[in-house]
Formats: sequence, structure tokens, C-alpha cells
Amino acid sequence: MAADKTTARTAGGAAASALAWAAATGLVARHGAGAWELAGTVSWLARHDLGPLPPQLPGPPVQIVVPVLREQEHVGAALAWWRTILPLFEGMSLTLVSTAREDHDRALLARAACDGPVTRARFSQLTPHELSALRAVRRRGPMTAKDAAAILAQSPRTREVIDRELADAPDERIKHLTYPGLGRKAAQLNHAARLLPPGGYLAVYDVDSRPDPKALAMVYARLADRPPVVQQHALHTVPSHRGGPARGAAMLQSIWTLRREIPYARRHHRSAGLPGALRRWRDGLAQPVGHGLYLRDDILAAIGGFPENSVLDDVPTGVALTLAQIPTVSVPSLTTVPASGSVAEDIAQGRRWFCSYLDYPAVLRGAAARQAGTARHRSVVAVVAVYRGTAWLAASPATLLTLLAAVAPGSRRALRVTAIIGLTLAIVVPVVATAPIRGVRRSPAALGRDCGALLAAYLLRSVGPWLAVADAVRGRHPATAAATAPKALRSAGPSGAAS
Repeated sequence: MAADKTTARTAGGAAASALAWAAATGLVARHGAGAWELAGTVSWLARHDLGPLPPQLPGPPVQIVVPVLREQEHVGAALAWWRTILPLFEGMSLTLVSTAREDHDRALLARAACDGPVTRARFSQLTPHELSALRAVRRRGPMTAKDAAAILAQSPRTREVIDRELADAPDERIKHLTYPGLGRKAAQLNHAARLLPPGGYLAVYDVDSRPDPKALAMVYARLADRPPVVQQHALHTVPSHRGGPARGAAMLQSIWTLRREIPYARRHHRSAGLPGALRRWRDGLAQPVGHGLYLRDDILAAIGGFPENSVLDDVPTGVALTLAQIPTVSVPSLTTVPASGSVAEDIAQGRRWFCSYLDYPAVLRGAAARQAGTARHRSVVAVVAVYRGTAWLAASPATLLTLLAAVAPGSRRALRVTAIIGLTLAIVVPVVATAPIRGVRRSPAALGRDCGALLAAYLLRSVGPWLAVADAVRGRHPATAAATAPKALRSAGPSGAAS
């Protein structure tokens, strides 16, 4: 019996050691490559500092499209910002696209508020005032869907807010459309694309995007060459009073932009259209984002518009661009956008974003039905998607195991050294390398706090994706109108240019 217990302990120790080694070496490999990519991005941004640019540059017609759902609080500030921008750029117009889905989602939210806690994490779509009113009714006793609907009806619809703002200050370069269906953001964008003039660009921004004139001038400088797709990249910020975990999550998203998103786009730009299977692998997968995506009208038509059969639109659009071998030009100027302001919101955001990976099978089946790309190319895209999704799911477990291996008294020296190297590459190197870009002090105390916040963010990074997987296993993947659209109000205020 004692021998059996000893054997079991030995086997368990060997398994734990193997897991720790796998996690530590995985961190070294992934973040070593990430450090190389990050250095390339920092160098690229430094080389392409264009300096002052003229406020007006000739260019093709550009229709800025801002899809909105339950974002009444942001409409006024967004319109005020774009009213200062439009006169600076010839041919630029703005279209706000509200949606009839707002009424549908309001009814869903009213029913959901009657069942379960009324928290910011569950109801990120609602304003603090609406949440407080719902909680007050719940405290007095059982709340019916009719009660909840009456509270939500006190807030004007987003389209009503837009109409009122435009009536108070009309502008011929600003339009408002209301999408009549229950589709998501992609359907709103496609609805607006019908108004795009021939030879023009449709530019996707979120309601909290605030690109400054210099950043937009850099975009216009590239549009003069008529590229098919132009992407402006963004850093993510939170107010200074937010705690370490929220700051760490914003920092992690910014580092991901610099270390993954920008290198993905630049690599895709270099390799798209070149022959060979190795080139297809190096091409990887374009990953556009909605804080400054410019598509030429013929390119948007060629890919069939924005994909409407998935929860989100950015990654599926990247699949279409990749399979069509359409290059994306990145703008070497970063804007800043507000990140989620709490741990709960960050987890909920990761839960929504990971739906893109769960939608890959359906997206690739649709691509095969349309005969988009070759079968081999679709297989390469599938492998890349599986790798990226697995890396996201494994980020927190791998970081935790590596941290334990680094501090556990029983760790062998080789394992401890490997773990420390992995954590240094994952945490310390990006914090130090991106400090000037993020505009933070490089004092040891400040960098130490940032390292702690980033480590906490990595330990929580996989929670949202695993919840999304659990939703899918239980048949709750939010791909239909039975679930609210994954678009939330942000409690943090919008920002402007970073560099």
C-alpha cells in the first residue's frame, strides 16, 4: 500500500513537472516571438513619424460610418467631435446608423432583469441610472417584465437622440440612417454601404472613436494611392483612478495591438497575393478592427459586404480579406480608445470577443460555399484560427503554472530559470518597451506597478473565453436574435490620438 502511494505521488509529481515545463517553454517561445514582433512595431512607428501634416489633403470620398445601438450617452460627444473634423477633409461625410434592434434588445433586457442579479457585468448595455432604477424596484419586491420595460422606456432611443441632435444643429455632411432589421453591427454597416459613392471608401469607427486631425491626415496620405484596405490601430486606456486589474487589462490589450495586431496586418500586407503554400502560412490571417477600418467600395462589394452570420464582424471580415488575398495597409499612427473599466466588464468583453473564434467553422463553411479562396488556403486559415484561439484559452493557465514554477521551493533550477525567462518576456519586456508609446513614466516604481497589473491581467485573460466556450457547450452561443447584440456602453470616456 505504501509503495502504491509512493508510486502515485511520483507519477503525480512527474505529471506536474511536465505541465510546468510545457507552460514555461510555451511562454518562452510565444513571448520570445512576441518580443521580436514588438521590437519591429516600435521601430516601424519610429521610422514613420511623418511630423506635421497639412490640415487638408485631397483624397477620394470617405463615408465615416458609426453604428450605434444603446449608446445614447455617447451620441452628443461623438457628433461634436466629428463636426470639428469634417470641415478639415474634403470629401469626408459622417453617417450614424441606428437600428430597430434596439427595441428588440430592450424587451430582452427587461425580461432578463427580472431573473438574476442586476449588475453591471450582466447588463453592460444599461446606463448607471437605469441599473439603479431597476435595483430600486427589485428591492421593493418581485419585478415584472412590464415594470422593467417601463424603466427602460424612460430613456430615449438612440435614434431619437440622434434626430434631436441633428435637428438642433443640421449639417449637410452628416446623415442618420436606421437599419430596419434585427441584424447586428455588420448589417448596420452594409445598410450604410448602399449610400457609398463610386470610388469612395467606407470607414468604420465606433461611437467612442476620436481620431485626431493628424491621424486622419496620415490616413488620407495613404488613400491617395487608392489602396484596397487601410487600417488605423488604437491603444486602449482607462482613467488614472481605475485600479490595477482594469489598468492591466487595458495595458494588455494595447500590448496585444503592438505585439500581435499590427504585425499580423503588416505581414499580411507583405505576403498577400504572393504564390506558394509557405507564403499562405506567412500571410496568416488579417484581423481588422473597428476603430478606423477603411474599405474601398469595390473591395467591399468583392467580399460580399460585412459578414452578417456571426456574432461579431471584424474577424470574419478578416477571413474574407485573407481568402481574397487583399492586402491591408496599416497607418503608423495610433489613436487611443477607452477600455473596459472593471474586471467584470473585461471578462464580459473577452466572452463576447471569443465568439469570433467559435464562429470560425461557420464562417469557413460559408466561404467554401461561396468558393472563396482555395481549399488549402481555407485549411491554413483554420489552423491559424485554432492556434490563436488555443493561445487565448491557454494564456491564463500557462501564466499561472509558470508563475508557480518560478516561486515554488521544490522547482528544479532549470525549470525555475526557464519560468523566470518566460515571465520576463511576457511581462517585463513589453511593459518597458511600450512605456514611451503608452505615455507613462519609466521610473522603477511605475514600471513595477505596471508589471504587477499586467500579470494580474494575464491571470484573468482566459476567463472570458472559457465562459464563451461554456455558453457554446450549453447551447447559449449568442449568434441569434434570442440574445442581445454584443455592443455595450463604455463607462470610460473616449480619448484621442496617442502618437
